[in-house]
This record gives sequence, structure tokens and C-alpha cells, in this order.
Amino acid sequence: MDDADLEKLSIKPGSLTPKFHVNTTEYSATLPCDVEKLTVNCLTSDSNASYQILGSGGERTLPLKEGEVTIIKIEVSAEDGTTKLYQIHAKRLAARDASLTDIKVSSGSLMPEFSCDVLQYVCVVPSSTSAIKVTPAIPDKKTGVKVCGSEPGSEVGLNIGETGIDIEVTSADATNKQVYTVSVIRNWFSQAVTFIDPKQAKKFECPITLAPLYRPVSVSGSDPKHIFSEPIIDELTKTSKQDPLDATPLDVEWKVPERALDKEISSAIVQCLYSYLGCESKIKFADLGSHAKECASKPKTDVEIPGDTATCGDCSRKVLQGETDWHQANMCTSKHTSREIKHSIKDHSWEKKLYQSGGSGSEIEAKKQIELYRKSLPKQGQAGRIEGGKSPLDYLHTAALNLALTVKQSPKQASLHFQLGLVLEEQYYAQDMYGYKPEEEDVGQGLASLSLDAKESSKEDDIQAICVQRGAGSNAPLARQLQAIDEEYKYLLDSGQSGKADYVQTLYIWKSKQALQDGRAAQAASDQETPLGQAYLKYLDALSLDQNNALYNVHVGRLLLLQGKPEEALTRLQLAVGIKPALTVARFYLGLALAQQKGGPGSRSKEAITYLHDGLVYLLESASVRAEAGLDSSVDITLHSEDLWRTTNIQLFRGCVTLATLLRKSPQDKKMSAQNVFHSAALLAAQNLCTLVSRGDTYQSMEWILLDCHSHLLEMLQQKEPGNTSWIAQRCQQLTAMIRCSTLPQSIEILQLQEKTCQKGVMAQPTSSQTLCQLGNSQLAMYDNDSSSDVGKKALIDARLSYRASIAQEGKPSVGGELPEQLKDQAWWQDKIKEEEAKKAATEKAKAPAAAAAATKTAAGKAPAARGRGAPARGAAAATRGTAAATKGAAAPARGAARGAARGGTAAKGPARGGAATRGGAAAKPGPQAKTPSKASPSSNANKVTTPAKVNGTAPAKSPQPQQEKPTDTGKQTAAVPSNAPLNRITYPARLGLARALVREAKDTSESQVLYNDVIVMAPQIHDAYIELADLLVKDEPLKAVDVYDRFPFPEESSFDDAYLHGEVVRLLMKREQFDDARLEKHMISWGRVMGIGCLEKYVEILDSKFKTKLLMSVYAGVNRKTVDDPDMQAFFKFKMWL
Repeated sequence: MDDADLEKLSIKPGSLTPKFHVNTTEYSATLPCDVEKLTVNCLTSDSNASYQILGSGGERTLPLKEGEVTIIKIEVSAEDGTTKLYQIHAKRLAARDASLTDIKVSSGSLMPEFSCDVLQYVCVVPSSTSAIKVTPAIPDKKTGVKVCGSEPGSEVGLNIGETGIDIEVTSADATNKQVYTVSVIRNWFSQAVTFIDPKQAKKFECPITLAPLYRPVSVSGSDPKHIFSEPIIDELTKTSKQDPLDATPLDVEWKVPERALDKEISSAIVQCLYSYLGCESKIKFADLGSHAKECASKPKTDVEIPGDTATCGDCSRKVLQGETDWHQANMCTSKHTSREIKHSIKDHSWEKKLYQSGGSGSEIEAKKQIELYRKSLPKQGQAGRIEGGKSPLDYLHTAALNLALTVKQSPKQASLHFQLGLVLEEQYYAQDMYGYKPEEEDVGQGLASLSLDAKESSKEDDIQAICVQRGAGSNAPLARQLQAIDEEYKYLLDSGQSGKADYVQTLYIWKSKQALQDGRAAQAASDQETPLGQAYLKYLDALSLDQNNALYNVHVGRLLLLQGKPEEALTRLQLAVGIKPALTVARFYLGLALAQQKGGPGSRSKEAITYLHDGLVYLLESASVRAEAGLDSSVDITLHSEDLWRTTNIQLFRGCVTLATLLRKSPQDKKMSAQNVFHSAALLAAQNLCTLVSRGDTYQSMEWILLDCHSHLLEMLQQKEPGNTSWIAQRCQQLTAMIRCSTLPQSIEILQLQEKTCQKGVMAQPTSSQTLCQLGNSQLAMYDNDSSSDVGKKALIDARLSYRASIAQEGKPSVGGELPEQLKDQAWWQDKIKEEEAKKAATEKAKAPAAAAAATKTAAGKAPAARGRGAPARGAAAATRGTAAATKGAAAPARGAARGAARGGTAAKGPARGGAATRGGAAAKPGPQAKTPSKASPSSNANKVTTPAKVNGTAPAKSPQPQQEKPTDTGKQTAAVPSNAPLNRITYPARLGLARALVREAKDTSESQVLYNDVIVMAPQIHDAYIELADLLVKDEPLKAVDVYDRFPFPEESSFDDAYLHGEVVRLLMKREQFDDARLEKHMISWGRVMGIGCLEKYVEILDSKFKTKLLMSVYAGVNRKTVDDPDMQAFFKFKMWL
């Protein structure tokens, strides 16, 4: 009676999209240009129902207009009058139409979905996909189509990064062409690669990841080209629109794809990933992923016991062949039966608050909430609170409530304690990695992390108050805050206030941990008021109930490592490996615990390397599996602490760096090289930076890993190829750039690392203007860190010399030539020369006994005169060799110092827009060696170094005394200039840095003003130059400061950076009551457009009181982008009584 459905619907010629379904009422069809008519065939479901094609006059065949869409409406009427409408959108192509109806790809899927009007698509494929087949579908047989210039049907080879596939479509009448483009992106390769040609390794290296460039892009206008992997440069320029390598501002269209370079990288020949296991294959980089999947040497990580096994005669457990002695010595559960843990289960205050918050107490409900949490996790760029709904933290909180009640009901069930620990730990990661914050109302409900916020807030407030009292300011860098707290502590002790001094000492300890690697995470793991600290307690509860559970021992052990208690962690982890000898994650953490013991692994070094290396192999294979998954693949998301092999687990990276350090000292057969381990760790850390949603503790820990790897690889390069100065200087520049771009809190350690790195760069290329400028930046930062100490004052003197040397070298070759005089006057350079002399003298002294013995032996021969003349010649040769050896070894102490600083330091932030670093930091107590250079004046040392007679070697040596001073000539020697050596460009950073350095502790600012003006002329877009120059003038000549600000080339639409300049102009003019100055109106309008009309409120009141209504009307109209005569504006002006 009421059935108004069609049973069948079809057209002729052609077919419907989608296929007919009784409940689908909208269809489309694309027909060739020569189809003039279309026949519609229908059949109703009910024989008593009827249909009609509206507007057809009862005909089933309808005419089609060329190049247009004809809408065919089919109305079905049921017996009772019920109607239903079906529609067909039939498009007859024009003869000149060059469209496709679909594009199919053999791997991955198109984004967005295909539409004939959309010409640009992206297709993400697994990293091992080396070729793809793209099949276009055409609506007309007469339409021509070519894929990359060839007929469709063949596969297209893919680059290692991105490959553009052009599909050229020619219309049926050959009068029109249209190109569809599919950009095929392979997932980022996740392991270090070794190129056969070492020159290619340098050419193709990304400055940040230290891995082959992935989807390379260059910075427009950079010379030589600054090329980066696209994901990492996008991450570094999110908030700071600067070139990471030289801090120059980026243009609007700054990114230039380097497709030809991507193709060149893909064609380069590389070694197999498993060459350390014996594979000798050499393949194209583009084919490396597919080869690695099938390589016969690939280690087996998917089985519990890889390789041969043996059975322990005491505990009957299977252990890997060759590890029986290790097992029986420390881990056999039959011999080592002590596993008691000093811990008792009790109800904590935070746990009681969870009990009181309600909940069903259902484990099933908790699992449902965890599943909802997994589905609600944001992707990159979606950090923060979810408005109008539940955030992931809400789901975790509900799950914790339910699990807490189940624990209360079954307190002896270890698995419930463990599951609650996992959820609590996930709360920490949700806040740290995704940027979520607890809701305000959760405070009353007793959210697990609420007490931490109160405690940390109180401590932070006290620290800020101390900093203000001590003159450091409320927003001082971390290092300066520590210095202020230390000063307060000493003052309280001296004044007899020991009670307050003890509290201030706790503040210092608490704050200082933030300067260490993983400092905040270590704090959280040790604090029972944080989710991470609470999770640790629940793991302990689970372990106390089931001490033979290997997994519980692992979780307790890893958090003990995070807390900095490797001795206690070693006990837990040895027990875990004793219970399950082949549990890879337990073995990895055990290796890390062994390496972190006070005296290092000692005799168990090989054991630690084995455990760590097995874990590294498993980690890299896991990362490869993830790289195989496309963006459209659904990957099961587990809680972070359930999957300890996630690449966001910072302890895995600590283990990798530790492993590489051990392998540097003692390389092992069938193990990766230390260099490859460092490269793999750096690459994975950089990939994490590109995918982490929030810049929290995990993000900063990844930056630490990158700094560590950069520093170690720089040292290894210096040791392996000391003569490769261009690559050493390049690595120094890269490490300096990474320090400047990082979000790490400033500390003395990182400032020292930065300075040591810049010094190494200058040692490699002492005539490079850029390296000298970077050295000046680091020295100025050291001064700002502790301007009152001798070390700081010396750093300022050296900074000025470095900047002047940089400017002096402009226009000269950057490689070779004479050393700048300003460099030789610096204390650290003089110390370097003295160190080289001392080492050379020690080497010659060691050679002397051998030479004397040779001379004695010769004197016993038959020709004493001839032998007497010959012996010194041999002695001289030996001395020469000794000299060379001393010269090569001279840099070793500097490398050692840099390595220590790299592991213990924090990154120093540079200024907002180029130039030298200006932020302050904590003071380091000057060591005894810091005062040594001050005993001799720089000029006297410089004179000794530059004596011409010594340089040319023409002065006669009548006595051995002058010869002892001859090594100082190394600072004067002129290096040969290569024929292709590039010239140092004339740039602004050194002038900006010198201007800043001269302003420090100087009453006369005339030279600084000249330098700032030079910077403004050379780089008009540098905001800092205008701001700092105006600051010099504002006190005595405020209107000249306005002139400086007004010189800035403001664009039509000002940015937030521009808004500061606008605001300063308005402030100064208003303060001087320059109401009739034409610049006031212009800058008020621009400032209001950027910051909103509210920023002008107090100035509007002043102008209104001065009856400057005409100016006010112009400003209000301009901010609203309207004319004064606009009706809306006129009504507003009348309301304000300005008319």
C-alpha cells in the first residue's frame, strides 16, 4: 500500500555511481561527449505503484546538453499516495573536457577522496614501497591520458621521500589539457644509513637529524643553500620564523622543494642495514626498505628465544647460548633467592580521595573508559582542552576511580594494583605529551594530580619572590634563578636563620633537578603527589603481592632508574631477567642499570652491551613496523606504560646513548658501530619531535638526546677525520643551531657546551666569519649568565674580539689565510697554544732517552765523526714525528670537556630574531684554571705569537732558549687558501652582536648606535635592531627613538612582532603629548588592528580629555577598516559625543 521504492534503476549507456540500492536516492553518471541521449530504466517494488520522470513528457529517453549536468528526477507513487524521489545527475562531457572519473593507486589511498574538479592529491605509502602503479579512469575512450609522460599501466619508481606523479589528460577533441598530480610520500625511514661514498654522507646529511635528508627543502635566499628535512624544519619554524642555521628571518614563501636532490639521494648506493651481521649487499637507498624486509641476515625479534639456547642446571630455565655464566653469577633464581621488598600496602590520602569520588567499582567499566580515552587522543596540532565535551583526562580519571574501588574490594589481587598504576602513569603522559590540564572542578573530586599543582605553584611563587628580591627578575632563566636561590641561602645562613635556610635549600634542590636531563620526570617519579609517583607506589603494591612476576619487577626497576637509584633498580631487574631470561625489555633495562652504576658496568661491560644492543635491535625493528603503517591504517593504541617499546619512551633513548658510549670504548663483533647507534638515536628523537603534540618534558628530553648525539658524533668526527675541517665546522654549526632552536631551560652547562662547540668550529675554520660570529654569540651569552665574575668579564672581552674578527674577515676567503689578530688575543686561544706546547714538550721529552741510547750505540762504531753527524739527524726526525703526534692530540682535552658538558647541560635560548644571545643564566663558580689567562695581558701574548723572525724561521738559534718559544708561532702561520675557497659574505649578525657587546658595561654608546644603524640598513626586517637602538636613545632623546621605530618597513598587515614597535611609538608620543604628530594616528590604527581596540583604551581617554575628537574618529574608523563617513561610524561618534 505505502511501498514507493524502486526495485531496479539503470541507465543506457553508462552506469550509476554508486551502485543502485533501494534506499539510495542520489546518483551520478559521467558520459562521453558523443552521447546525446540517455535512457532510464525503472522497475517499482510494488506492482501497484507507479513512477514518472518529471519533465520528460512521459518519455524514458532524455536529451543531454554537451558540457552540462542534467538532473533527472524520478518520482515513485505508492498505492496510498506515498511518494519518493530518486535523482540522477548525468554529466555529458564536452569535447574539450579533460577530466578523469577516478584515480586508483596500488598502495595507500588518495587524500582527499577523488573528485574530477580536484587536481592535487597526496598518497602516503609504507617506507618499503619502492614503486607504485597509478591507474587513471577516463570517461571517454577518445580522451588521451599519460602518466609521467608514458602510457598508463606501468609502475612508477618512488624516491625515498616524496615523488610527484603527473597525470596529463587530453580532451577528446585534443584542444584542451589538464594535469592531475599525485604526491606519493613514503613514510620516514627509521634507521641510520651508511652510504658507500663518504662524500655523499656529508652532502645528503640533514643538519638537525644527522640522517639522510627526507623530503628535502631549502630556505629561499640562503647561500650556500640551507637544506633540511621538511618535517623537522616545519617543526622548528612553527613559532620562530627564522632560519635555524643562521637565525635570519624567513620570507613569506621561504620553502623551496628540492625534488632533484631527493631523486639523487634515492639513487645513492648504501650498505645493508645488517652489514654488521655479515650482509654484503649494496643497494640503492630507494630499495633499502624492501631489501631489509627480506634480508637473510635480518635478526629475529619475533620469537621469545632467538638463536641457540642452553638450560640452567640449577633453575632449569632456558638461557641464550653463551650467557649461562652471566645467568648463574647474578640472576639464577635457585642461587639468588633474596627477593624481599621492603614495602607494605597502605591506603594513601590520594587513594582515599579516589574512593570517595564515586564510581561503580567495575573493572569492565574501567576498560571501557580506557578505550574511550584511546579514541579521544588528539593528533599533532590538536593539543589542549576539548571544548564542549570530555577530554581524555576525564576518561582516565573515571577509569582510575573504578579501578581504585576494585582495589579496595580486592586488595590482595596484584593485577588490579598494577592496572591502576598503568592508568595513573597514563595521566602523567596525557598531560605531558598531549597538553591536557585537569578541569577546575576535578580539584574538589580529588584528581590524582591535584596536590602537585598546589605544591609546585607554592614553590614556584617562593622562587619567583626570591629572584625579584635578589634582582634576577620574575622571569629570569633557570640558571639565574638557581644563582639567586643560592645567594639567598648563603645570606640566611650568615644571618643565623638556619630554619629558613633549610627550606631555601630544598627549593634549590627541587629547582636544580629541572636543569638535568629528565629532571622534571625524575621529580614526578619521586613525588607521591604526582600521577607518576602514585603509579610507582601501585607498582610496588603489585610487586609486594607477587614478587615472582617479571613484569612487575621491570616496572619498579625502570622507575627506580628514572628516580636516579640504579643500585636499587639493579636488584629488581636482575630478578626479572632471572625469572624470564629472554624477556627483551627486562634485559634492556638491566643493561641500562649496569651502565648507570657508580663505577660503570666494570667487569660486566660486555654483558651490559649485549643487553642494550638486543633492546636497540628490537626498538629499531618496532620502529620499522610502524613506518610500514600508512596514515589510513588503524594501529592498536595501547597505554604508554603497557608498551615500553614506544619510541616516545625516553629511557630507550638513554639506553641507546649509553650503548653507543660503551661501544666507543670497546667495539664488539656482530654489534652495530657506535656511530650508527648515535645516528639512529638522533633520527628517532627528531622524528618524535615532529609528532609529539605538546612541548612538555618528553619533548625536551628528545631535544637532550639530539644534543647528546650531535656532541658525540662531533667528537668522533674530530678523532676519525681531524683534517676534514669543513665537515667539522659544519657539524659545529649544526650543534650550535640545535642549541639555539631548542626549548630547553637555560643553564651553565649548556652555555659551556655551546662555547666549546663554537671554539671547535673556530679551530677547524679560524678564518670563517660565520664561525667567529657564533663564537662571539656564545661568549656574550656566558657574560650575560654571570656578568659580575672574572669569567663573565673575560667572556665579554673575548666576545667583542670575536665579533670584530668576524667583521674583519668579511670579503676574505673563509678557508685558509692568516689568522685574525683578534682571535690570537683571546684567552682560550692562548690556552690552546700553551697546551699544544706542553704536549709537544712532553712528547719530545719522552723521545729524548731513545735518542740518547741510539747516539751511545753509534759512538761505539769505527767512524765517530760521521756517526756523530748522523745521530742528531735521526734524533731530529724523531722529534718531528713527536711534534706531529702532539699536534694531532692537542684537541683531545677540548673534546672531553665538550662531551661532559653535552651530557650535563641544558640548551641556551638565543634572542627572538637573530644576533647574539642576550638572555642571562646561572652563575658558575670560576675554577682555578679560569683565572690563569688573566695573569698575562692579551697584547703581550699576541706580540709573542706574531714575531716575524719566528714565523719565517730566519732568526739564528744560538742557544736553546729561543727555540723553546718557537712553538708559539703556530698562531701566526698562514694556511694555504684553496682555489675554490668561498669568500666570507658581508652580513649583519656580527654587527648586531658587537653592538650588544659594546653596550654592556660601556658609558659611550656612539659606536653601538652606528652598528645598529648599519644592521638596519643591511637587514631592515630585524626588529631587534630597532628596539635595542631605541632603548639607547629613549632616556635622553625619546623623539629620536620614535624616529628609529618609524623607520621600520611596516607591511600593509602588521604582525604581532610589528605591534610592539607600533605600541612603543604610541607610548612615547603620548607621553610627550605630541598629539598633533602625524605618526600618532598611523601607529594607533596599526596597533589597534593587531592587538584590538582595547589596547588603546587609556590613550583614548587622554585624547578625549584633550578634545582631540578628529584624531579619535580617524583612529576608530581606521581600526575598523571603515571611513569616517561610514553610517555605522557616524552613529558611534554621535554616541561618544564626538560629533
